[in-house]
Amino acid sequence: MLLALALLAACTPSPTDTGSPQPGELMAGFAKVRIPAPVGIGTSGYGPASSDSESPYSEIYPATTRVHGHPEVKVTVLSRGEGFEVVLLSADTVGIFQQLRRALVLDLEGRLGREMDDAVIWGGTHTHSGPGRVVDAGGPFDLIADRFFPEFYERFMGDVADAVEAAYADLAPATLATAVAQAPEGHNDRRCEDGGPDYTNDATPLLVISRDGQVEGLVLAYPVHGTVLGNEDLTLSGDAAGAIEEAVEDSFDHPVQVSLFNSWGADVSPGDPAAAAQEGADQPAGYDRMEAIGAYVAAQVQAALPSDAGSAEPEIAARTFRVPIDRAEIGYDDETFDYEYGAVYCGMNEEADCDAATTIDDLDEHCIPFNEDYPAPTQTLYTVGRIGELAFTTFTGEPGTRLAEQVMDGMRAHEDVQEVMFLGYTQDYLGYSILEGDWWQGGYEASGALWGPRQGEYLAHLAVLAFDAFEGTSVMAPGPESVAPFVIGDYDPVVQATATAPGTVLADVAASFGPTEVVTFTVAGEDPWLGPPLATLETAAGEPVLRPGGLPVDSDTYLFWVDLAVAPPWGEDAAERTFAWTFSMPVAHHGSASDPGLEGDYRLRVAVPRADGSVSEVVSGAFTVSR
Repeated sequence: MLLALALLAACTPSPTDTGSPQPGELMAGFAKVRIPAPVGIGTSGYGPASSDSESPYSEIYPATTRVHGHPEVKVTVLSRGEGFEVVLLSADTVGIFQQLRRALVLDLEGRLGREMDDAVIWGGTHTHSGPGRVVDAGGPFDLIADRFFPEFYERFMGDVADAVEAAYADLAPATLATAVAQAPEGHNDRRCEDGGPDYTNDATPLLVISRDGQVEGLVLAYPVHGTVLGNEDLTLSGDAAGAIEEAVEDSFDHPVQVSLFNSWGADVSPGDPAAAAQEGADQPAGYDRMEAIGAYVAAQVQAALPSDAGSAEPEIAARTFRVPIDRAEIGYDDETFDYEYGAVYCGMNEEADCDAATTIDDLDEHCIPFNEDYPAPTQTLYTVGRIGELAFTTFTGEPGTRLAEQVMDGMRAHEDVQEVMFLGYTQDYLGYSILEGDWWQGGYEASGALWGPRQGEYLAHLAVLAFDAFEGTSVMAPGPESVAPFVIGDYDPVVQATATAPGTVLADVAASFGPTEVVTFTVAGEDPWLGPPLATLETAAGEPVLRPGGLPVDSDTYLFWVDLAVAPPWGEDAAERTFAWTFSMPVAHHGSASDPGLEGDYRLRVAVPRADGSVSEVVSGAFTVSR
């Protein structure tokens, strides 16, 4: 079946052929948007868990009650004209399903009046603390992302499309440089079954985008599997990936938008690098670790930055290929992985085999099958191409390190390909993909492949064939038609609860704080459907306080955490509810790259979104920070 997908034939026409459109000078644009997730929505990835935490915005997952590093979508547009552009979207979600991407492509084509299927590259950072409820696949897929919430999905997709439009509106002349950092201590090999817990590939490709002579955007691909927080934390967060983005931003002396794509994260876990400790406040579990990972990776990125601004005419080219996947296409015989509609959780009740020299021979006989009503996906897609000096490929879901290396080695068979940007968790989600021999040793990663032991190598082979077809050394057989987006359909709109005294102070700040203390301030807000209020740190005179990179110190960053308490609780009937939002800001951090070094007199200004569309501002009392 694999041979049928690639026919060695004449090269496809090159964009430089006579009469073809020619690329212009590079233009770059940036934008970002908060994911419009209400506090109380369930997260995505770990699975349902028993909990007393509930809200109208979650169903089978426990309801969130906190925000730490608000989940975002960041957009980077690199364009040399229509047909010579990429739109790079990095979202704080567990992954991206192809139906979401297809809906975005169709929306953008209507808004922008151009074909976008080859250009849009949408990846998830794989935080398990991003919101769920945007996947309308039902059945087993509810265990991944909670039940579909059409109104939230509609808001989310609309905001993402708005952000892409804003990035196009922001286009300005730019230059592009590329580099590859190495960040070994930011992650660990978590999988014993693949030959030991000590093998990682630490390559971190960088796209460095400058405008007006200084860096304004940076895109990096790093394998981190950023899951420091757990279900029990009840927290919306960008987790380790967001902490890396924030730390890299603050390693510059001016504002820079930084976007992270997780790469081959299937068999790695977040690292635990030593932090440059200073006297600071105690934080909830995991927060110091996320900051240490961020500070460490930021230092490696800074060390690898190129000395020149790069080219105003870099190669920008991309092409999208769709391919089928099922038992027949993979080529299983009648005795292997006999599940017509796919299966998962193979051998989850069996002990994994950590000896690389042996296997669990009947592992594929102990799986939970998908069924005709809720089958595993039967197609997926790749976008491949070149951005500057880097060749690139996307890859569905969670690939393992050695599988990704196999893909990159295949791409490097082209003489002029040296460095590859591998964008995992991007364009679609088919679970885990690892080498076939590794799959037969079992373990969590093997259990998450939707199409069994040969899924990984089948997908890896097709990724290389797609890049070959892009390069013109082969021609891929026509793939399936695009999947249709999820259907929103009719729904009952959210009815917001009536809030008691929104825009008032419930508990003011104390008068003074030392470096090991936490500033807290509580205000009454509205129903969380409107989003959390935003606190900004100011001097007592009203001047904004800035992070080292020149961006504001506010409660969407990792410098705060924000808790919501609802009274009476959601489970009780009430005509009104008090929504108490408490902002907690450590005066000093043990090792954060974003610590602004506070000393002097300050206050907090909180913008409270109101149900009528207005915003109330609440200002705390002044407080003094002493070191």
